[in-house]
Amino acid sequence: MRAFGERVARNMPIQGAAADIIKIAMIKVSNRLKKELPQAHIIMQVHDELIVETPEAQSKLASQIVKEEMENSANLRVPLISDVHFGKTWFEAKE
Repeated sequence: MRAFGERVARNMPIQGAAADIIKIAMIKVSNRLKKELPQAHIIMQVHDELIVETPEAQSKLASQIVKEEMENSANLRVPLISDVHFGKTWFEAKE
């Protein structure tokens, strides 16, 4: 029981920081999409993923915006690396 409590206590600041970073990234991505691609929208966030809906012709620019803003949402000693995938469905993008 004690070991469990210690693990939870050590992990809480890390998970809290990660939650804050994804929220900052969501705001930055949303603001940039509104300016540069008004037809594109964040439709869902799952853990550390943002799902964006955009016209197919704008998918490469939307991917670039998401990647840039996700990777620059926090200034850390280690780089934040973001992978971008796209498809007509979330399942297709995950493959």
